[in-house]
Amino acid sequence: KLDALILVASEMGDANSNLQGMVTIEVRLLDKQDDILSADASEFKLTQAVASLGPKQRREFKNASVIDIANQLLPPDISAVAVLANLCVSPTARRKGIAAKLCNEAERLAKEELGFDDMFLRVEAENEAAKRLYEEKLGYECVLEADGATALRVDGNAGTFVEVSSDIVVLKKKIK
Repeated sequence: KLDALILVASEMGDANSNLQGMVTIEVRLLDKQDDILSADASEFKLTQAVASLGPKQRREFKNASVIDIANQLLPPDISAVAVLANLCVSPTARRKGIAAKLCNEAERLAKEELGFDDMFLRVEAENEAAKRLYEEKLGYECVLEADGATALRVDGNAGTFVEVSSDIVVLKKKIK
């Protein structure tokens, strides 16, 4: 299974805590010629790579990390990456640095707990506010553009995610 962590920022009150923001760190595969693969596609590629081995070799990878499996069994243009995903901040908590704090903590965990040196993310090319945060304030750089890719948007009324076709920018940052 691929790792996924959720970080939450909350304001501690008397008896209740108010959710201010959250972000997910996901381990996925990056196809350097195309895009970051979905969790399902990433897991399928990794599973197939191990399944293609003989029984003795499969046992060698039984407890291997995703990074090791990707580095040893997948083509060089596909690698395991840490992905910052689903960053959201409550409208009442915006412009207080919460998004940056969540991203910084996600980067720390990706490096210290998951063993990654880089953090990746996908953002819609038209989302100027998010691109400003990631590129100008947090130091991410564009490494890939995917036209007509699948993006997720929140449907606030239904409380679900909706898939839409959108131009996507893949950003990367070296974790310090």
